[in-house]
Amino acid sequence: MPPDSGPVPVSGRLPARSRRLGERLVADGRLTPAQARQAEEAALESGRPFETVLTDLGYATEEDIARTVAALYNLPFYELGSDFKLQPEEIALVPEKVARRYMVVPVFKPGDAHLTLVMRDPLDLAAVDAVRSLTSMEIRRGVSTGDRILRVIEREYRPDAHIERNLKDIVQTEVESAPAEAAGEPAMDADQLRVLANDAPVVRFVNLLLMQAVRDRASDIHLEPGEKNVRIRFRVDGVLREVTPPPRRLYPAIVTRIKILSDMDISERRLPLDGRLKFRVSGREIDVRVSSLPLVFGEKIVMRILDRGSLVVDLEKIGFDPPEMLVQFKRILQSPNGIILLTGPTGSGKTTTLYSALSFLNSPEVNIQTVEDPVEYVLDGINQTHVHAKVGMTFANALRAILRQDPDICLIGEIRDEETARIAMQASLTGHLVLSTLHTNDAPSAFSRLRDIGIEPYLVAATLRLVIAQRLIRLICPRCRVECELTAEQREILGAVHPEALNWKFYRGGGCEACGRTGYKGRQAVFEFLEVTNPIRELIIRKAGDVEMRETAVRLGMETLVRNSLRKLERGVSTVDEVMSIWPMEE
Repeated sequence: MPPDSGPVPVSGRLPARSRRLGERLVADGRLTPAQARQAEEAALESGRPFETVLTDLGYATEEDIARTVAALYNLPFYELGSDFKLQPEEIALVPEKVARRYMVVPVFKPGDAHLTLVMRDPLDLAAVDAVRSLTSMEIRRGVSTGDRILRVIEREYRPDAHIERNLKDIVQTEVESAPAEAAGEPAMDADQLRVLANDAPVVRFVNLLLMQAVRDRASDIHLEPGEKNVRIRFRVDGVLREVTPPPRRLYPAIVTRIKILSDMDISERRLPLDGRLKFRVSGREIDVRVSSLPLVFGEKIVMRILDRGSLVVDLEKIGFDPPEMLVQFKRILQSPNGIILLTGPTGSGKTTTLYSALSFLNSPEVNIQTVEDPVEYVLDGINQTHVHAKVGMTFANALRAILRQDPDICLIGEIRDEETARIAMQASLTGHLVLSTLHTNDAPSAFSRLRDIGIEPYLVAATLRLVIAQRLIRLICPRCRVECELTAEQREILGAVHPEALNWKFYRGGGCEACGRTGYKGRQAVFEFLEVTNPIRELIIRKAGDVEMRETAVRLGMETLVRNSLRKLERGVSTVDEVMSIWPMEE
């Protein structure tokens, strides 16, 4: 007999249920007698439940205990995995308040006279009695772990939990009821499409699609027609992923429905069109910019979701790292004049950083004017102007106009040409702080870009205060983050760029419900922060090349995009692949 074994694993001092649990765990080989006795002593000394002590000591997992309890009382154990779904009738039988209070999940099959309660504690008679009186049904019991039950409650009782299932139901119903399509069937005219667009399945599909996009934090919805099918994709955290598509026969009506909501011409299918719509989700108003483009097999629709509630306009949260960089940025933002430029490709978060800067500067004492193409988000207390090139309201003309509006701070959506750049620089020389964006890949090349569009070097040197290049990288989902090892290729690249990094711990997302199985949730910016100091001004005036400018900036303390992104890797908030995806090839 092993030295830690004994004839009685627990004494009679524990409650009968705990004593039986301990004995069964020992009998099943999940626990040694010595561990059982030690857990008993700790439970009696602390007054905590025996089951809790077992898990705290690491002698048994929640699942070990739940499976043993199920076997002990001859009850089924429920896995409650990610594929477990509650039906609407089950949710109606046991409301969320009851499910949370008693930590139970209902399982019901239509036609049955009984309801199964999956419980953390199957001996909780108060829970059984409460649900029996609520439903007037016979109650049978099942067992699962507390964390799995809570996960199901949080996932399935959300108002938007069944959007995707409803979409699939609509698609399946329409596919089953669709008549065989005749070859060469003529296209429907606008009146027929208008009737179909107001049909219940089409209306429900469009509504649910928009709700799902907001729930999944999508920035764009792409509806793309093929010859025999349709593809719908959401852009989430900068990456496109497919979702449930509608039947091909419904696609023209869905496009028409979107056009009607967006106040677009439903009879025009040969030209690109633009529109806008609004809808409400969970009490907040969502703006949607809609664009149509004729393709070979129909019109492609792209909807840009502008959810002001999800917009982060807080400089503390957008990713400035180290903290000294944020302190420096705030100091430069408080300059009385000069130009601050943000550079980077489309979709790198420049507008969000600019809006965050404006929110920091916004106060009753200053007049802030913007010129944007278009105004994506409306900010309280800031005067925002649209560009309308068709009627002559260009960036340059709009900027001239707002300079007559007594501004203290101006934001120009983008410097695209010499005229706009020259007016911005004149504005900065006459006592205005100007914020804008420029399309370059890094910070040092902003100076040569301005020189290329016709701005004299002395003017660039006199007006620029700061150039920031930025990119966005996805963050690991905190709920499914797990430690991982580097591949041989990753070790080689990382070792060449930053040898000390090979000693860090690395993580990835395993994929869960919270992140849509991607392993990523949310994004943060990484920055290249170049303050225009006197040595930089000297290089600008003598028209130094980008390479010399970059080498000097790094020598003076500028942290490159590569080095700044490594901070996210060191803190374990992003993956090696994600960080490396923004690195320039030459580095």
